[in-house]
Amino acid sequence: MITIDDIAKEVAKRTGEDIETVTLICKHPFKQTVEIMKDVNNYNDVLFNGLFKFKLKKRFNEDKTKQYR
Repeated sequence: MITIDDIAKEVAKRTGEDIETVTLICKHPFKQTVEIMKDVNNYNDVLFNGLFKFKLKKRFNEDKTKQYR
């Protein structure tokens, strides 16, 4: 299975950029998604343009403070 670190290494090798910089850029959309999903006041879905959408489960759509079981 290909990981995001494998992709970052390949991009760094092809572009000649620093591996830490490329890794940070590759992981940014996912870190941003985590922040958005954890925001108690934000109930919007997160769309990765042309890829996929992260949606809240229906039971959390109205109240993010509920505990997950």
